[in-house]
Order: sequence, then structure tokens, then C-alpha cells
Amino acid sequence: MTPHIEPQFDLHLGLDERLAAAFEWYRGMRDARTHRLVSAYDPVRDTAIADGSPLRNITAIHDVARLGEMLGRAELAALVARSLEHWQRLLAPRERGVVLDERRIGEPSSIAHSASLVRAYLAAASRPEGIVPALVAGILAQQRADGSYAIHFDGAPDVGIDLYPAQAMLAVLEAYAIEHDSRALASVERAFDYYRARVVGSDYVVFHANWQAQYGLLLHEHSRARRDAVRAYVFALHDRIIERGFFDRVERQPQRQATIEVACALEGIIDARAIAVRENDDRRAGVYARCARVAIDHLARVQPIVDGARRERGGFGRSVGDRTQRIDITGHAVSGLAKALRAGLA
Repeated sequence: MTPHIEPQFDLHLGLDERLAAAFEWYRGMRDARTHRLVSAYDPVRDTAIADGSPLRNITAIHDVARLGEMLGRAELAALVARSLEHWQRLLAPRERGVVLDERRIGEPSSIAHSASLVRAYLAAASRPEGIVPALVAGILAQQRADGSYAIHFDGAPDVGIDLYPAQAMLAVLEAYAIEHDSRALASVERAFDYYRARVVGSDYVVFHANWQAQYGLLLHEHSRARRDAVRAYVFALHDRIIERGFFDRVERQPQRQATIEVACALEGIIDARAIAVRENDDRRAGVYARCARVAIDHLARVQPIVDGARRERGGFGRSVGDRTQRIDITGHAVSGLAKALRAGLA
């Protein structure tokens, strides 16, 4: 076991250096037996945890592939390819498209699983021909007459309704940007009309707004018919978060914040800012940029760079007081920091 050494946090490190450190962290999260990523790491006990969550694992494939592409690093390309081959073997055909077989993945198969797999394939260096359209077809087949999506492919009651549909809409739009299937855009437009009327509980507002902004940025770009409505909707969500003092609390009470929520807030506010920039809304873009920098400063407090356990360096702890690291927490943090770097918010 690695001796217990308290980590050091460099609050002045550049965003590119933080992303490079996160890439090294992912390299240390490879499972020697499966050659795929483990799900979590406890640096105090120096213990890696493979919790078997298919959704987290698939999502992390996308995160690793995108980060490698951004940094021009190929050391994890084989891990990405091997992981995608694993999940491809677990796909099952349906009347329309393909989905992950719930009997083989050990949990109900949902549009969130398919969405994460679509995004992972789109981020990878290569993919089997036809795999993305087949996965997208499986998602589109879940759309009801009112525009909503059934979450599970087996007809089980909906769960994750505040998050999963938006994740699916993001994946469908990312595929649309490449495949240009008009049915995909029309599906997301109908879904947007349905879901924007939903009232979300206060515990999920930040997470919900993040995914709405991510797909909203693409819908704002591709849909002339919904452009004005998307702009108003995304701005209202993020203005509400600011008005309720979320970023003020992050700045003044960092020890009380969950890293994953701050990271999601960063992702969302940067994409909302991108819409503001596109719309020449300089005042709002400036407000959103200031909020983004608060979130960036917070993430610097939970990313150990030197000392600490060797495998801990570069990942992101659950909070200022909890050093436990998970691939989904680091994935959201990396996504937010990468967006910040591209937006010039270093």
C-alpha cells in the first residue's frame, strides 16, 4: 500500500496542464485484467474500485477519447477501441435499430446507455459502419406521440427523466451533425417542446440545466424553428441558478460543495455562454464567464497535482474534504475545463 501522503493542489496551473494531468490519471485507472477503466479510486486506502456500472464505463470511453483527441495523445486509443468492442458484443437488434441487451449488461437498458455509446463511437478514432445510425434509430423508436421518450427499452417505468432524455437528445444531435438525418433533428425538436415545460426539483436544477445547455447549444445551431425558444429557455435556466446563489456558495463555502455538481455547472454555464456570444448578448456572456471562473477555481482545489497517492494525481476528488475519485466526476470536470480552454476562459 502506498504511504499516506497529503496531496498538494496547485491553484495556478494552466487549464492545458490540468487536462494533461487528468489524462495521466486515466492512464492509471486501467484495469490490468480487463484492460478497461475501473470506476473509482480511494487514495486513502490506495484501492481501485470496479463498481460494474455500465453507464459510467461507457460514458468514460467518450471522455477519454475526447481528451486524447484534444491533447493529441494516443496512449489510450487501444483502451477506447477495446472497450467499444466489449460493448458492441452486448448489442441486440430490435425492430428499429440496436440497443444494449439488459440480460447481458446486468441492469435495465435505457436511452442513456445508447446515448453514451453513440457519443463514445463518435469520439473514437474509428467505428463500425452503420453502428451510430442503428443506435440512434433505437433511441428515436422510444419517442411517444407527445414528444417524450420512454426511458427503458423493456417498458419499465421512467426514471432519470430530468437527465436521461436530454442526454439522448445531445447524442442524437451530435450524430445529426455528421449523418444529417432530418428525422433525428425533428425528433429532438418535438422532445424539446415537451421537456421545456417540465418543472424540475431543486436538487436537480444544476444537473438538469447542464444537459439542457449541452443539447441546447446544438439545437440552437441546427434548428431555425426553435432557435429563439432555445435561447430563452437555456438563459432562463442558468439565470435562475445564478439568482439562487449557486456560484456565490461555491466561492464562499467551497468545503460544502460536491465536485460533480460544480463540474456540471461549469459545463452548462459555458455552453449557455456560447449561445450568448452567438447572440451578441455581451452582458450575459460576461456574467456567465465570471461564474465559469468561480467553478474553475473550485475544481483546482480538488485536483491533486503533486504528492498524495501516485494514482490520485490529476483526478478530481468528490469534494474538498473527500479525496475519493470516480470516473464520472473526473469526466465532468475534464469536459468543463476543456470547454473553458476552447472558450478562452483560462
